[in-house]
Amino acid sequence: MRFGFPHPVARPDQEVLVDAALGVLRDPNPHFFDWPSAFIYATGASYAALFAVERAVGGAVRHAAVAKASFEPVLHLIPRALSAAAGVLTIPALYGAARELFSRRIAVVAAAFLAVAFLHVRDSHFGVTDVPAAFLTVCAFWAALRCATEGARDARVALAGALCGLAASTKYNAAVALLPAMAAIVQPAGGRPAPSIGSAARSLALLLVCAALAFLVGTPYAVLDHQTFLAAVAAVRSHLAGGHVIMTRGWPYHATFTLRYGVGIPLMIAACAGACWLVVERPRAALLVLVFPIPYYLYLGSGHTVFVRYLVPMVPFVCLTAAFFVDRAALVVAERFSARGARDAAIVVLVSILGAQTLRASLLFDRLMRVEDARVVGADWIVSRFPSGASMFQSGFGAGHVQPTPRGLYPQYTFNKRADRFELDRRAATDLPDLVVLLESPLGPYSIVPSRIASLVAERYVLLTTIDSVPADRAADVLYDREDAFFAPYAGIEHAIRPGPNVRIFQRRGEVKN
Repeated sequence: MRFGFPHPVARPDQEVLVDAALGVLRDPNPHFFDWPSAFIYATGASYAALFAVERAVGGAVRHAAVAKASFEPVLHLIPRALSAAAGVLTIPALYGAARELFSRRIAVVAAAFLAVAFLHVRDSHFGVTDVPAAFLTVCAFWAALRCATEGARDARVALAGALCGLAASTKYNAAVALLPAMAAIVQPAGGRPAPSIGSAARSLALLLVCAALAFLVGTPYAVLDHQTFLAAVAAVRSHLAGGHVIMTRGWPYHATFTLRYGVGIPLMIAACAGACWLVVERPRAALLVLVFPIPYYLYLGSGHTVFVRYLVPMVPFVCLTAAFFVDRAALVVAERFSARGARDAAIVVLVSILGAQTLRASLLFDRLMRVEDARVVGADWIVSRFPSGASMFQSGFGAGHVQPTPRGLYPQYTFNKRADRFELDRRAATDLPDLVVLLESPLGPYSIVPSRIASLVAERYVLLTTIDSVPADRAADVLYDREDAFFAPYAGIEHAIRPGPNVRIFQRRGEVKN
């Protein structure tokens, strides 16, 4: 979980959450609604506990600026720890949900698949909202199945509604978690009779009221600052529809990229086969299981913004239908061979085959995250070579930049293409920067080197050092989530040396005075 430290934006968006969580300690209105507020408040509560302990032992943290200066790595580690805990807890939650509808065998296999599913493992490292939302979605699904199998009593319906509301208060699109609960009320499982129209309407009303109340517990300023909230939600919807970087429709992209590499082709095929098998064999159970992932995919895929992390809440359902396929396929094998232990042996073989690709990706990613980031290596190199400071220009997106400290010793130039000049603090620079740092990566949109800068470097600068993350001869084999300025591969991870972009540091011809 310490990957990228001390670089503050090794995982983009995490710094936004850290600032918002610090902000609610002095003003409970986050004034930020691109995400709901529940995870922001949970992180803020964790910070408050940390600062209380710090003050109890004689510390001097009194406001956010001091806290950020004193505890920045810890401030990032706390939401990462919360997300990792949510990721781990999703595994037994999926087991419990699966056990409501299916055998213990299916529940174990589903939990095993989720434990190694790359997209879930990968995003459980990140201190942002996607994995906590997935955890609450699975908990809401479990509560919905309890309504389906044990009866939609008021307490069960209220719990399901509250969990749906909390899921939506963590990530807006998790509001789709209401659909399994609604299906459970209208179409119970386990041979239970359908309720009367009046009873169903009453339960649905209770479900929606509890969901709304729970959402407002997590995001109270959706009402208290409703104008800002509604404007932010409208902007989020527009952004989803309009696109972010690569501008492609989500339906084919998520199938051919996000899920292909996020869970692996074998597990994808098994999940689709298992879903079809479930529809044929147990249509009521299929309704409960599929009424979340299919509408969720259709909605998220309808837009042109296609972050892979958007599909994290779908992964547990992929694992569940894949587990159903494994169980049924193993039963066919056992019936054919009539050998003792044939079914269990077939399950072991199928799980090994279907989970191998995604397990390998998860292990490779974990190994890569333990290697020091190229941006950190680059920053340390600059500080050691130029301890008295040097002016710098860096190509590419800000999240990819090296950040030598103290920042005041390393003023950062920008380049104004229209005026064809370097600038410092938006004013024309009086000289060229001492150093130019070129950041290059297969993550192209965030690491573009302007041609004017490339020609200037060739004429006026000399290469000092290169820190490679992905060797040039393997760049074509490494795939990234091109929507996201996260400089770690999504596929072809084995070809990466370290996280981060390739860093080349150039010095202006002539000596930098130290």
